[in-house]
Amino acid sequence: MVLIIPAIELVNGLCRRRIEGPPGTELYYTELQQYPERYAQLLRKENARSLHVVDLDALDLGMSSDKNASAIRRIVDSMDIPIELFSIFRTKEECESWLSHGVFRLVISDLVVSSADAVAALVRQYTPSRIVLGIRAQNRFVTVAGETLSDVDLALRARTLGIRRVIYSDISWEGTYSGPDFQLLRSFAQELCMNITIAGGIDGPHELWHCNTLQQYGVDSVIVVRALAENRFPCQFIWRHVEIQSLKK
Repeated sequence: MVLIIPAIELVNGLCRRRIEGPPGTELYYTELQQYPERYAQLLRKENARSLHVVDLDALDLGMSSDKNASAIRRIVDSMDIPIELFSIFRTKEECESWLSHGVFRLVISDLVVSSADAVAALVRQYTPSRIVLGIRAQNRFVTVAGETLSDVDLALRARTLGIRRVIYSDISWEGTYSGPDFQLLRSFAQELCMNITIAGGIDGPHELWHCNTLQQYGVDSVIVVRALAENRFPCQFIWRHVEIQSLKK
Protein backbone atom coordinates (compact mmCIF):
# COMPACT_ATOMS: atom_id res chain seq x y z
CA MET A 1 0.00 0.00 0.00
CA VAL A 2 1.31 3.45 -0.87
CA LEU A 3 2.02 5.77 2.06
CA ILE A 4 -0.60 8.50 2.50
CA ILE A 5 0.99 11.83 3.45
CA PRO A 6 -1.39 14.56 4.59
CA ALA A 7 -0.50 18.11 3.62
CA ILE A 8 -0.94 21.57 5.08
CA GLU A 9 -0.90 24.47 2.64
CA LEU A 10 0.08 27.79 4.20
CA VAL A 11 -1.12 31.23 3.10
CA ASN A 12 -0.12 34.25 5.20
CA GLY A 13 0.58 32.01 8.18
CA LEU A 14 -2.80 30.25 8.07
CA CYS A 15 -3.94 26.88 6.72
CA ARG A 16 -5.50 27.27 3.32
CA ARG A 17 -8.16 24.67 4.05
CA ARG A 18 -10.46 24.01 6.97
CA ILE A 19 -11.72 20.58 7.95
CA GLU A 20 -15.42 20.16 7.28
CA GLY A 21 -16.80 18.79 10.53
CA PRO A 22 -20.28 17.89 11.78
CA PRO A 23 -22.68 20.67 12.78
CA GLY A 24 -21.53 22.31 15.98
CA THR A 25 -17.81 21.92 15.29
CA GLU A 26 -17.39 24.83 12.88
CA LEU A 27 -15.63 27.04 15.44
CA TYR A 28 -13.29 24.21 16.50
CA TYR A 29 -12.06 23.51 12.98
CA THR A 30 -11.85 27.22 12.16
CA GLU A 31 -9.52 27.66 15.12
CA LEU A 32 -7.38 24.77 13.88
CA GLN A 33 -7.17 26.50 10.50
CA GLN A 34 -5.80 29.58 12.24
CA TYR A 35 -3.18 27.61 14.18
CA PRO A 36 -1.29 25.35 11.73
CA GLU A 37 0.65 23.57 14.48
CA ARG A 38 -2.63 22.47 16.10
CA TYR A 39 -3.94 21.32 12.72
CA ALA A 40 -0.72 19.30 12.30
CA GLN A 41 -1.12 17.76 15.74
CA LEU A 42 -4.65 16.65 14.87
CA LEU A 43 -3.36 14.96 11.70
CA ARG A 44 -0.76 13.20 13.83
CA LYS A 45 -3.47 11.93 16.19
CA GLU A 46 -5.23 10.62 13.10
CA ASN A 47 -2.18 8.42 12.38
CA ALA A 48 -0.16 10.61 10.00
CA ARG A 49 3.35 9.19 9.72
CA SER A 50 4.76 12.12 7.76
CA LEU A 51 3.56 15.63 6.95
CA HIS A 52 3.95 17.68 3.77
CA VAL A 53 3.98 21.45 4.33
CA VAL A 54 3.52 23.76 1.35
CA ASP A 55 4.57 27.41 1.42
CA LEU A 56 2.00 28.63 -1.09
CA ASP A 57 3.00 32.26 -0.79
CA ALA A 58 6.48 31.37 -2.01
CA LEU A 59 5.35 28.97 -4.73
CA ASP A 60 2.48 31.03 -6.14
CA LEU A 61 3.59 34.59 -5.42
CA GLY A 62 7.36 34.18 -5.44
CA MET A 63 7.67 36.01 -2.15
CA SER A 64 8.91 35.06 1.27
CA SER A 65 6.43 35.24 4.12
CA ASP A 66 7.56 35.78 7.69
CA LYS A 67 4.17 34.53 8.88
CA ASN A 68 4.54 31.31 6.92
CA ALA A 69 8.09 30.85 8.17
CA SER A 70 6.91 31.26 11.75
CA ALA A 71 4.09 28.77 11.21
CA ILE A 72 6.48 26.24 9.69
CA ARG A 73 8.83 26.51 12.67
CA ARG A 74 5.92 25.99 15.08
CA ILE A 75 4.79 22.91 13.15
CA VAL A 76 8.28 21.42 13.19
CA ASP A 77 8.73 22.10 16.89
CA SER A 78 5.40 20.50 17.77
CA MET A 79 5.69 17.26 15.78
CA ASP A 80 7.40 13.91 16.30
CA ILE A 81 7.20 12.75 12.67
CA PRO A 82 9.21 13.77 9.58
CA ILE A 83 8.22 17.10 8.06
CA GLU A 84 8.90 17.81 4.41
CA LEU A 85 8.77 21.40 3.20
CA PHE A 86 7.95 22.52 -0.33
CA SER A 87 8.90 26.12 -0.99
CA ILE A 88 11.18 28.28 -3.13
CA PHE A 89 14.72 27.94 -1.82
CA ARG A 90 17.15 30.41 -3.36
CA THR A 91 20.44 29.47 -1.72
CA LYS A 92 22.24 26.51 -0.23
CA GLU A 93 22.45 28.41 3.06
CA GLU A 94 18.67 28.80 3.21
CA CYS A 95 18.29 25.05 2.75
CA GLU A 96 20.83 24.34 5.46
CA SER A 97 19.01 26.67 7.84
CA TRP A 98 15.72 24.78 7.48
CA LEU A 99 17.41 21.39 7.76
CA SER A 100 19.27 22.44 10.89
CA HIS A 101 16.02 23.70 12.41
CA GLY A 102 14.46 20.25 12.18
CA VAL A 103 12.78 20.00 8.79
CA PHE A 104 13.51 16.46 7.68
CA ARG A 105 13.14 16.89 3.92
CA LEU A 106 13.26 19.80 1.49
CA VAL A 107 11.37 19.72 -1.80
CA ILE A 108 13.37 21.88 -4.21
CA SER A 109 12.93 22.92 -7.83
CA ASP A 110 14.57 26.17 -8.95
CA LEU A 111 17.92 25.34 -7.36
CA VAL A 112 18.31 22.31 -9.61
CA VAL A 113 18.62 24.71 -12.55
CA SER A 114 20.09 27.82 -10.94
CA SER A 115 22.61 26.24 -8.53
CA ALA A 116 23.32 22.68 -9.59
CA ASP A 117 26.60 22.46 -7.68
CA ALA A 118 24.90 23.60 -4.49
CA VAL A 119 22.22 20.93 -4.89
CA ALA A 120 24.82 18.22 -5.45
CA ALA A 121 26.61 19.37 -2.29
CA LEU A 122 23.38 19.31 -0.29
CA VAL A 123 22.60 15.78 -1.45
CA ARG A 124 26.10 14.61 -0.49
CA GLN A 125 25.87 16.25 2.92
CA TYR A 126 22.29 15.34 3.84
CA THR A 127 21.62 12.26 1.61
CA PRO A 128 18.94 11.81 -1.08
CA SER A 129 16.38 11.05 1.62
CA ARG A 130 16.36 14.70 2.67
CA ILE A 131 16.73 16.54 -0.66
CA VAL A 132 14.08 15.75 -3.27
CA LEU A 133 12.74 17.31 -6.45
CA GLY A 134 9.35 18.97 -6.65
CA ILE A 135 7.63 19.22 -10.03
CA ARG A 136 4.49 21.32 -10.54
CA ALA A 137 3.94 20.65 -14.22
CA GLN A 138 1.50 21.97 -16.76
CA ASN A 139 0.96 19.72 -19.76
CA ARG A 140 4.24 17.89 -18.99
CA PHE A 141 6.30 21.11 -18.82
CA VAL A 142 7.61 23.05 -15.85
CA THR A 143 9.19 26.50 -15.60
CA VAL A 144 11.95 26.82 -13.01
CA ALA A 145 14.55 29.56 -12.56
CA GLY A 146 13.35 31.21 -15.76
CA GLU A 147 13.82 28.09 -17.86
CA THR A 148 11.08 25.87 -19.29
CA LEU A 149 11.82 22.14 -19.39
CA SER A 150 9.85 18.96 -19.87
CA ASP A 151 9.07 17.14 -16.65
CA VAL A 152 11.38 14.28 -17.65
CA ASP A 153 14.27 16.57 -18.56
CA LEU A 154 14.08 18.34 -15.21
CA ALA A 155 13.90 15.04 -13.33
CA LEU A 156 16.87 13.63 -15.24
CA ARG A 157 18.85 16.78 -14.51
CA ALA A 158 18.06 16.35 -10.82
CA ARG A 159 19.05 12.69 -10.94
CA THR A 160 22.53 13.58 -12.20
CA LEU A 161 22.91 15.65 -9.00
CA GLY A 162 22.13 12.65 -6.80
CA ILE A 163 18.41 13.25 -6.24
CA ARG A 164 16.41 10.03 -6.16
CA ARG A 165 12.83 11.12 -5.42
CA VAL A 166 10.33 13.28 -7.31
CA ILE A 167 7.15 14.76 -5.85
CA TYR A 168 4.97 15.22 -8.90
CA SER A 169 1.85 17.30 -9.38
CA ASP A 170 0.17 19.10 -12.22
CA ILE A 171 -1.23 22.59 -11.64
CA SER A 172 -4.53 21.49 -13.18
CA TRP A 173 -4.90 18.78 -10.49
CA GLU A 174 -4.25 20.96 -7.47
CA GLY A 175 -7.31 21.64 -5.37
CA THR A 176 -9.55 19.68 -7.73
CA TYR A 177 -10.66 16.13 -8.28
CA SER A 178 -9.72 16.12 -11.96
CA GLY A 179 -6.57 14.06 -11.56
CA PRO A 180 -4.15 12.48 -11.18
CA ASP A 181 -3.56 11.35 -14.74
CA PHE A 182 -2.38 7.80 -14.15
CA GLN A 183 -1.36 7.17 -17.74
CA LEU A 184 0.83 10.28 -17.63
CA LEU A 185 2.36 9.22 -14.33
CA ARG A 186 3.11 5.74 -15.59
CA SER A 187 4.86 7.14 -18.66
CA PHE A 188 6.82 9.61 -16.54
CA ALA A 189 7.86 6.97 -14.03
CA GLN A 190 8.97 4.46 -16.66
CA GLU A 191 11.45 6.96 -18.09
CA LEU A 192 13.13 7.72 -14.79
CA CYS A 193 13.59 4.77 -12.44
CA MET A 194 13.21 7.08 -9.43
CA ASN A 195 10.99 7.03 -6.36
CA ILE A 196 7.83 9.05 -6.97
CA THR A 197 5.28 10.71 -4.72
CA ILE A 198 2.01 11.74 -6.36
CA ALA A 199 0.56 15.06 -5.18
CA GLY A 200 -2.94 16.33 -5.87
CA GLY A 201 -6.14 15.09 -7.44
CA ILE A 202 -6.93 12.26 -5.02
CA ASP A 203 -10.65 12.24 -4.28
CA GLY A 204 -11.12 9.09 -2.23
CA PRO A 205 -10.16 5.45 -1.57
CA HIS A 206 -10.62 4.26 -5.16
CA GLU A 207 -7.90 6.68 -6.31
CA LEU A 208 -5.55 5.24 -3.70
CA TRP A 209 -6.15 1.72 -4.96
CA HIS A 210 -5.25 2.95 -8.44
CA CYS A 211 -2.03 4.47 -7.09
CA ASN A 212 -1.07 1.02 -5.84
CA THR A 213 -0.98 -0.26 -9.43
CA LEU A 214 1.96 2.09 -10.08
CA GLN A 215 4.16 0.77 -7.28
CA GLN A 216 6.15 -1.38 -9.69
CA TYR A 217 7.21 1.83 -11.46
CA GLY A 218 8.46 3.56 -8.32
CA VAL A 219 5.32 5.24 -7.00
CA ASP A 220 5.36 4.62 -3.25
CA SER A 221 3.43 7.51 -1.68
CA VAL A 222 0.71 10.06 -2.27
CA ILE A 223 0.07 13.52 -0.82
CA VAL A 224 -3.54 14.36 0.02
CA VAL A 225 -4.94 17.77 0.98
CA ARG A 226 -8.51 18.58 -0.02
CA ALA A 227 -9.94 15.06 0.27
CA LEU A 228 -8.78 14.85 3.89
CA ALA A 229 -10.29 18.23 4.74
CA GLU A 230 -13.58 17.11 3.17
CA ASN A 231 -13.66 13.76 5.02
CA ARG A 232 -13.68 11.59 1.90
CA PHE A 233 -12.21 8.53 3.62
CA PRO A 234 -14.34 6.18 5.77
CA CYS A 235 -12.11 6.35 8.86
CA GLN A 236 -12.60 10.09 9.08
CA PHE A 237 -16.25 9.79 10.00
CA ILE A 238 -15.12 7.92 13.10
CA TRP A 239 -12.50 10.55 13.93
CA ARG A 240 -14.94 13.43 13.50
CA HIS A 241 -17.47 11.67 15.75
CA VAL A 242 -14.83 11.21 18.44
CA GLU A 243 -13.81 14.85 18.13
CA ILE A 244 -17.34 16.18 18.47
CA GLN A 245 -17.89 14.01 21.55
CA SER A 246 -14.73 15.40 23.15
CA LEU A 247 -15.97 18.95 22.54
CA LYS A 248 -19.14 18.19 24.50
CA LYS A 249 -17.24 17.21 27.65
